[in-house]
Amino acid sequence: MKFNDFPLKATLLRAIEERGYVEPTDIQAEAIPYLCTEKGDFVGQAQTGTGKTAAFGLPLLNNIEASERTIQAIVLSPTRELANQICEELKKFSTHEDVRTMSVYGGTPIDGQIRNLKKIRPQIIVGTPGRVLDLIRRGALKLENAQYSVLDEADEMLDMGFLDDVKDILSKVVREDKQTWMFSATMPRPILNLIQDYLNEPKIVRVQKKTLSNENITQKYYVVRDRQMKEAVCRLLDSVEEYYGIIFTKTKIDAKGLTDELNMRGYLADSLHGDMDQKHRDLTMKKFKEKRVKLLVCTDVAARGIDVDHLTHVFNYGLPQDLESYVHRIGRTGRAGQKGMALSIVAPSETRKLGQLERLTKAKIAKETLPTVDVLKDAMVRRSVNQYDFIFEEMEKEDKMDSSFALFAEAFEHLEKEQILKVMFKSQFADAIRRLDREPVIDAQERTRSERTDRNGKGVPDRNGNIRFFVSAGRDDGVELNTLLGDIAKELKIDQNKIRNVQLKEKFSFLDVPAEFQDQLIAGCEIYAGKRKVRFEPTRESRGGGGRGGRGGGRNFGGNRGGGRSFGGSRDGGRSGGRSFGGSRDGGRGGRSGGRSFSGSRDGNTAGGNRRSSGNANGNSVAGSHSGSSERNFNS
Repeated sequence: MKFNDFPLKATLLRAIEERGYVEPTDIQAEAIPYLCTEKGDFVGQAQTGTGKTAAFGLPLLNNIEASERTIQAIVLSPTRELANQICEELKKFSTHEDVRTMSVYGGTPIDGQIRNLKKIRPQIIVGTPGRVLDLIRRGALKLENAQYSVLDEADEMLDMGFLDDVKDILSKVVREDKQTWMFSATMPRPILNLIQDYLNEPKIVRVQKKTLSNENITQKYYVVRDRQMKEAVCRLLDSVEEYYGIIFTKTKIDAKGLTDELNMRGYLADSLHGDMDQKHRDLTMKKFKEKRVKLLVCTDVAARGIDVDHLTHVFNYGLPQDLESYVHRIGRTGRAGQKGMALSIVAPSETRKLGQLERLTKAKIAKETLPTVDVLKDAMVRRSVNQYDFIFEEMEKEDKMDSSFALFAEAFEHLEKEQILKVMFKSQFADAIRRLDREPVIDAQERTRSERTDRNGKGVPDRNGNIRFFVSAGRDDGVELNTLLGDIAKELKIDQNKIRNVQLKEKFSFLDVPAEFQDQLIAGCEIYAGKRKVRFEPTRESRGGGGRGGRGGGRNFGGNRGGGRSFGGSRDGGRSGGRSFGGSRDGGRGGRSGGRSFSGSRDGNTAGGNRRSSGNANGNSVAGSHSGSSERNFNS
């Protein structure tokens, strides 16, 4: 069956053809012929992403009397995003029809919507129950001429507490020939009661669930520890040449934090969460649909109603509590015959859910290891080569070079092709490769107690011969990155660049030092934070690699103590024998040491290492070296 087989107006068939649709989905094949020709009520049970908007939207547009400028249909949806999407979809289908559609929803001034109702005089209203009811009560929205009531995602409206509002709105539609069409993914008891009370012997269609997940979706998962999840996301993004996807998080705090981290590292990402006003949400969705932003980070609640085509990836930043939510998440990719990837980054404690998800989706979720450094290097080079293809195409169109090119060409006349390529490769990739070689190992396997520390309480070296240490002081104690590194290096008599992977937290810190210095660091360091001696202990987990420095501290250790080394001004009554290292308190936080720089460009950056953390929270940068913005003062 094709759309041309349906009893639709020629203008609608033309719009359908222009949009490239040929064959209807199952719910469309069941609903459209009935709703175009019959006068009864209708219930369609089908999952999200099965084409329900066209299933009711095309019959609505087919049946509406365009010459009558009164409200003839009311469509209720659970969220503002879905209301907007339905409205836009109906407008696209009615390109050749004189039918006006308008969306109304909360989060924006109601006065403007009232003015637009008077100005536009729409025949179809799409809205959220709360705002629709508010407009009715103000006398701005009148439904006495409405013949069609459509409930989309009825079970979602139930879950969001709109059921009473829905009933109230349905009671306002009073025409004798009124029709009510309901679509819902599930049929809980309250929805069945609603059908019994407000619909008149409806035709009920249930689209058979072949599988809960699409066979076009490849599902994989990666087990990492909580503190490594952000890094894992970046590894996965760096390993693919192209992506356009959604990252789902459990909380809005995670969504905000991950978005900030991604943007700091050079990815184009934005987030949706409950704290955003409608104007900001609309702007975010507009940027995402136009692909000016390649990654949308959001919670399940914030993503309700979002329907975006051609997503290549869905990332799960942890598994949802509700297994059905996993199915809804991954169902946003792999649509319309396209291939999609669903990649889940899970903590070790979440792995037990994966078997349940495989049974639910009737599909294999393959366990994978995160991309190695070699894989990241190859992906980086491929991205750059792809950009050269574009440059070559542009040169074929216009091969005009600046006169200074002759001088450049002359400098390479004596070199063979391979020598020139090596120069180009080193020039473009050398820095990025060095940084990748220092990337930390991400290993989620639980170590045994004996592997974490030896019997003497010592740490076990990682593959680079480093021990990860816990430091009993953090930013709240006034820790300054540069001073801390400098004085540990002085105590151990080593180059401070050998101290790697520094992480400054509020109450404590972490860092890696070469294994041969661990005894000296545990027993011999006399470093104080105010009155308190700073303690160094090997961690239970030691991280391999190293390359990024930690976040710079923006304050100084305060106060000295006799004999020991301290940071900041001298303590009242303290002895003057100890050295005190001051520092400007307005030094600001340092950026991520080393940054992330990859020569292949991402998201519109040019080739040649544009992925680089260019700064930090307060504009200062600690990049590669440990020279920060804080000024070191020597006080006696």
